Amino acid sequence: MIFDLTKLIITIPFIFILPGFFILLAIFGWKNYRVSFFEKAILVVPMSVISLDFLILLLDRMKIFLSGPVLVAVIIAFCLTCYIIFQLRFGKKGGKKDDGENAAQDPFDFSRWQTIFILISLFLAIFIRATYFSDTIVPSATDMGHHMFWVQKIIDTGSLPDYGMPDFIIGEHTIFAAVNLVSGASVMGAMPMIVLFFMNIAGIFALAMLAGRMFESPKIAAAAFFAAGVLYAINAPQGKYVSGGVVGNILGNMLIPAALYFLYWAFSEKNSVFAGLFLFSLTGLLYSHHLSSFILLYSATAIVLTYLALNFTRIFKIIGDWLKIFLKPFPIVVLVFALCFLLFVFTPSYFNSAAVGQATGAPTKITRVGLNLSQLEINAGSARLILGALGFALLLAGLQRKEYKYGFTLAWAAVIFLMSWKPAWLYVNVPSNRIGNYLFLPFSLLAAYGLAEFIGFFRKSTTAFFSTVLLFVLLFFVITDGLSDSAEAFKIRPQFQEAVQTFHSAQYLAEKLDTSQDILLKDHVNIYGDSWYKLFFMKDYKYPLSRGMLSRYIDPTKPREICTRDMITIPETEAAKKCFSETGVNFLALNAQLEGNSFEKYPEFSKVYSSNYISVFKRN
Repeated sequence: MIFDLTKLIITIPFIFILPGFFILLAIFGWKNYRVSFFEKAILVVPMSVISLDFLILLLDRMKIFLSGPVLVAVIIAFCLTCYIIFQLRFGKKGGKKDDGENAAQDPFDFSRWQTIFILISLFLAIFIRATYFSDTIVPSATDMGHHMFWVQKIIDTGSLPDYGMPDFIIGEHTIFAAVNLVSGASVMGAMPMIVLFFMNIAGIFALAMLAGRMFESPKIAAAAFFAAGVLYAINAPQGKYVSGGVVGNILGNMLIPAALYFLYWAFSEKNSVFAGLFLFSLTGLLYSHHLSSFILLYSATAIVLTYLALNFTRIFKIIGDWLKIFLKPFPIVVLVFALCFLLFVFTPSYFNSAAVGQATGAPTKITRVGLNLSQLEINAGSARLILGALGFALLLAGLQRKEYKYGFTLAWAAVIFLMSWKPAWLYVNVPSNRIGNYLFLPFSLLAAYGLAEFIGFFRKSTTAFFSTVLLFVLLFFVITDGLSDSAEAFKIRPQFQEAVQTFHSAQYLAEKLDTSQDILLKDHVNIYGDSWYKLFFMKDYKYPLSRGMLSRYIDPTKPREICTRDMITIPETEAAKKCFSETGVNFLALNAQLEGNSFEKYPEFSKVYSSNYISVFKRN
């Protein structure tokens, strides 16, 4: 066990740090540019994730069997290639050192108290999440089970799967498959959550990096760790999404701030290198999560249009400057590389007109018409929403049209707020609650700005005693309100026993059933962790059949099959008997205390497995 844990500990930095370190080394050199060590240390994770995706996609396209030794060899070869490029470009100099002026402007030169504040914030961020995960570490979440089926498919076949549906994105699974193939850590253990936890913390660092760079302020960067990491620490899309396995959102929360960081640098410094890195990040996000890509494209468009509107008299000059940035060799090479990858190496399953049409246009369902203000408050958190609104107002009051930080921050927050609140205004046809989860990003940044500026203002305009009292009152409100969701979540009863019994019944059925003939129907409504059943069979994504939440069978816009419901709910009716005949279902896994008691009365069903939580019946 210790050996397995050691391999996992070594594998995570090897996969998620080493490739990014060497690609940044090849681009920036050792001591080059105004990019600080702090920023480079943060960027290695998103750059590694994107690079890993590209390498695995290329290997699959070349029909090379994916295995641990192959991945290790390819990652080492990639790092060596980047190192050779570094030597060719910079030689022994390692790059040009920053001059004294640039060094003095480092927004990440934290004071002693700022460093202590960051360390306390990070400790709380990790401690609260880890405490929450201690009750949910047993793999049981529905979405996690769905994702891990495809991960196991990659592991078993040595190739990437053909999903046949736009619901899944390949980048959501390659990272876990890579960790398993290199370390041997099972997808049925804690490994998936450890990887997502790591990505979640990396996302907090990425947002703090963006805040510090845009506002050129160490105190705002420090406040961002608190706003993003401590406030609502296990609220969606953070801790609960880590334990629930909503992989794309976790990756998006890391890659979106990194991409906007590159875009900000490209515009503000008129630097083509960062323009190329923005395109590189955008392409990586396209392979990681479609909704996050959608959010980033809307955000970037809003930022561009807002800045042009604020500087309307110089619009043609600004556009000309931007074209000069993006029409340089490096961005063009990256763009050509991205297009070739998308067209000839691996085309995401959602790259079609039907998928685009479904995501844009007038909202077609009640869940897509927007959230009210109370729902928005739940998504972002009242403390974060209030502090973010304060930051928005302060930025608006001090608006300087030519500075990019104002257009970036205001437009980013406004567009996601409108996409969540009034999606019809922006022709967005996506579940509003899912978009509302992204309010976490810009409002954490605005909250950090508002908190830092608010405290600074009162320190200057009031006595030391009054400002100290006010600071404690403010922090008391923010912390108590911002941690209230954590207190509620910790009241949930752990369900270790139910999960273990679910897996035991699945193991029993996997050994007894002949999946070429036997068809199993399970009850998703009342069985905890049932989505992991499919990992015991590994026959097909839709095997076994499942009775879903009852609301899914009532959809006026899209008629659904009702056999999976009727065979459990009303098994004795003629309609249900017809369903049994048509589907071939002859085994049912049910909650022992609920439907299990009813099925014991039916003579045509025999109980073949029993525990105090799960009962399995065979149809005679």
